[in-house]
Amino acid sequence: MIETPERELVKYRICQAREALEDIQLLLDHNRYRAAANRLYYAAFYAALAALLIKGYQFSKHSAVIAFFDREYIKTQIFPREYSKCLHKAFQERQDNDYMPFIDFDPLELTLLFHEVKAMVHGVETYLKDFLQDQS
Repeated sequence: MIETPERELVKYRICQAREALEDIQLLLDHNRYRAAANRLYYAAFYAALAALLIKGYQFSKHSAVIAFFDREYIKTQIFPREYSKCLHKAFQERQDNDYMPFIDFDPLELTLLFHEVKAMVHGVETYLKDFLQDQS
């Protein structure tokens, strides 16, 4: 199989999502909730980026990635609505983390979101494997 730049970028984004998941587990284990909230969002974001890449989309704004992920994958029922919900929730956690002072994170809520994001990343990765195999 010949690797194209697009295929390599999709693989790279999925690798980033997987690495962020590993980071999250370490951060949660060490009560580093602020950093975990950031990585939660980026794990979901990188997975969404990878999914959009196979449709030829690349964006510089996070809001565009989220909107087009919803349009291309959620509204068309390729992915379950839960993926959109966890992406939006992770985005909000990151926004709160970055822009609201003195925010306290609920460890249980972050752990639940971690499981949701992990399911999203796994689902996107499975979808992309099927797609990439079809392109061989």
